Amino acid sequence: MKNTNLYYFKKKGDVKPIDLVPLSGATVCVDSKMKREHTFELYSPGMDKLFYVQASTKEELNSWIQALEKACFTVGTPFNVKQKIHVDFDSATGFEGLPPEWEASLKSSGITKNEVIAESGVVLDVLKFNDKLKNKNTPAGGPREDEYAPMPATESTLSLKDLVSDPSRKDLFTNLERLGGGASGEVYIAYWEEKKIQVAIKTIPINKENNILLCTEINFMKSSIHANIVQFIDSFIVDQRNLWVVMELMDGGCLTDVLEQFEYINMDESHISYVCLMTLRALNYMHTSHRIHRDIKSDNVLLNNKGEVKIADFGYAAQLTQERTFRHTVVGTPYWMAPELIRGQDYGVKVDIWSLGIMLMEMLESEPPYLEFPPLRALFLITTKGIPPLKEVHKYSPELVNFYSMCLEKDVEKRAT
Repeated sequence: MKNTNLYYFKKKGDVKPIDLVPLSGATVCVDSKMKREHTFELYSPGMDKLFYVQASTKEELNSWIQALEKACFTVGTPFNVKQKIHVDFDSATGFEGLPPEWEASLKSSGITKNEVIAESGVVLDVLKFNDKLKNKNTPAGGPREDEYAPMPATESTLSLKDLVSDPSRKDLFTNLERLGGGASGEVYIAYWEEKKIQVAIKTIPINKENNILLCTEINFMKSSIHANIVQFIDSFIVDQRNLWVVMELMDGGCLTDVLEQFEYINMDESHISYVCLMTLRALNYMHTSHRIHRDIKSDNVLLNNKGEVKIADFGYAAQLTQERTFRHTVVGTPYWMAPELIRGQDYGVKVDIWSLGIMLMEMLESEPPYLEFPPLRALFLITTKGIPPLKEVHKYSPELVNFYSMCLEKDVEKRAT
């Protein structure tokens, strides 16, 4: 294996290869029921061919997969390892042949045996979905509506270094003061010397797992210019291992901060409708540009002291192309996800409308549906039962209730756009 190509030979010891296999965009499938032990499938889209590779031991098999992952990652494309799982269903006892981790998840989910028997297909989809959530693929996207502007023909393959500025520009931002942070990085308030204004700086450690997501976020922020989308200012790599993203400062925090004070600060309908309208304006801009946000929730809606509402966090957003008119990747946050996404079906821009409906429920009732249940049961209920009616529906106008229902329509064709 050299760079992004795999060379193969007629026999061990030969110095001249028979041919090479391009690894860009390659996928690997490990099937536990293959007749030959320690064997995996390697599909090369560059050749449109499927190869079978046999290792001598399990350790060697794992080494192959790690090496292939490294080779594919260097060209900026997602590496997709698929594990084929053979599950049988017994109408009396339920599933047989579940992987141990799936079985453990199912036992702790609160999904009953009767529910498994009655909705075996849904339960299996939810288990697959839950497994994918733990190993999220790099997102991409695709539209379904014909009335939008023409789609770009192909997806961009820009690297992170192509998208950022010279690291010396970081010296233009001074007086950094930490605002907060978490597992994904830290957020600081800083002073921008050039413009004499305060800005927000998000610092994120760069690693193999998040490199492509960071490319997506920077690319989308740079090219998304709208009054209801947080303005991108600059970005650069510091010390070869940290990405600094400079954005406009939204000094009101996120919508979640308001909802956490739900007992003391109830949003009235005028406030709620305003937040929905501003979010919809941002989504309309994205959707007409053939983009899906895929992670709309209160955490990603920011406010400022001017009363402006803007969406942020484009790590899971997707550029839609003629080559990819639907998407099949698992992304986003479970309790806000649309049923078609949970079932592993192709989906389009309407997943954002569903998530907006869940965010509306947050504003009305302080939290998304089924939060009291384990995630797996919540996903099962979203898929089989849909979203429960509002607890105090009589308090709200018919227009709001209708809007809520239109956003959370399980039938994608009937759901609002």
